[in-house]
Amino acid sequence: MAEVLPHAAAYRARAAHFCGRNDADDLVQEAYARVLKTPDFRTILAPRAFVLTIVHNLALERLRRADVVRIELLASLDMLDIADPAPDAFAVASGRADLQRLLKLIDSLPPQCARVVHMRKVQGMPPTIIAQTLSISVSTVEKHIAKGLALITKARCDSEAQVEEFCPAVPIPRTMTLT
Repeated sequence: MAEVLPHAAAYRARAAHFCGRNDADDLVQEAYARVLKTPDFRTILAPRAFVLTIVHNLALERLRRADVVRIELLASLDMLDIADPAPDAFAVASGRADLQRLLKLIDSLPPQCARVVHMRKVQGMPPTIIAQTLSISVSTVEKHIAKGLALITKARCDSEAQVEEFCPAVPIPRTMTLT
């Protein structure tokens, strides 16, 4: 509380900006309640910023749920300019295609190397656990990872070079004039 309460004026000002002076105190009190409900609120590194973010999010929730929104509050909504953090359809499709290409490259590695790279890079297992699981030394695991990553990098560079050869640049004749 010693870190949060001294900034009460800033919280009220932010709340008043979004929902008006009449509801600002209620919004700030609700933010305090949310902070106290946080399981490990004592470990928050920037309490002022944390509470301001909660006030901001609570104001957004209220504005979304409101049946009638005052005209002056719509201006504050325009200032929010909130972007959806979720990736768009193109990013999802591109990511899936990249992942499929990477998995094919991993599968093309020598069997033991492929198994180690998959366990480390796809499943996220630490080298010591991989070594215990496969009954090999940690040094061998690290060598397989280094070899696998080098082969994957080389294969990706080769495939990109093939794409460039497949789609050569088309020279523009100098006799053409632009109008």
